[in-house]
Amino acid sequence: MSHFTVAVSEDTFRKLFAKLRDQAHYSTSGSTSGRTFRLSYSAGFRLQGGTVDLQAGNSIAIHELDIVYDPLSLNFQIDIPEICIGGWCLLMLFGHCIIRAPRICIFSANPDISIPLNIGGILTSEISGAFRLKTRYYTSPARAAGMRYLTAEDNHVPNKWQFLLEPIWLDIDPIDVADTVGNLLNVLISNAINGLLGWLPGWARSALSWLLGGIADFIRLLLDIPDDIDEWLSNLLGTSIGLLDWVLTKIAAFFADMFPIFQIEDPLPVLPYDYTAVPPTIPVKIPLLNMAALVNDTEMILTADVGATL
Repeated sequence: MSHFTVAVSEDTFRKLFAKLRDQAHYSTSGSTSGRTFRLSYSAGFRLQGGTVDLQAGNSIAIHELDIVYDPLSLNFQIDIPEICIGGWCLLMLFGHCIIRAPRICIFSANPDISIPLNIGGILTSEISGAFRLKTRYYTSPARAAGMRYLTAEDNHVPNKWQFLLEPIWLDIDPIDVADTVGNLLNVLISNAINGLLGWLPGWARSALSWLLGGIADFIRLLLDIPDDIDEWLSNLLGTSIGLLDWVLTKIAAFFADMFPIFQIEDPLPVLPYDYTAVPPTIPVKIPLLNMAALVNDTEMILTADVGATL
């Protein structure tokens, strides 16, 4: 039988979880290439919301935990094959061209068009899962070997019993791309084209539209964007960039290895000490052994034995 037992209510556990959840914030950046474009991105996420339900058998269910992508900025760099129009002969004389029409070549740069898309705070996903409490004894790597307990406490590197949320299973919803995001990308494509071709005379723009069957549609074809631009962008984020896999990996490591939901210093301080007081007060600390934690459907229960020191 354990020497002491402490019970933590489900409501208190939820408050501990909310405090832990709000510490999660990660970011990354990178790039990927398609057939005719290069996509560079900067992505990050934080967690908010969610409901916590303690269950029998040391299981904690977490439902509809919101993943807010912030930041999430994309930059499409598109390389369009060079196109030249004009330059045909208007007047031939003795087998030689005397007068030629103006010749204009476009899309000679690489890349030809850059389209930035900032959608941070607009997209969200949800994650649900089940966790079990995992107990870990933690010794700070900053603590020197053989350091006394009081010295470690004064230097803020005490040993600790930590309790972490180890995932049993996790399920993340696909990224939901709103219609407004798809419409925004269409507008940005049109604006980029107008900025790139705005200097051309009207006849040249008309000729290009005729040759390409609509310049905006031609750009969509180069990007391999189907009619459902929202689904295309969702697949691009989730599959090409691997955003969902990255988020899932970070969340699992965050709860299971990096940040405990609760921790207790060992030996446990009971009364503080002050050698400068008159008379001086002595420290009272209780070594803890066999620390364990589990949950049922109403509370979290911590148990431990009292150890002894020489």
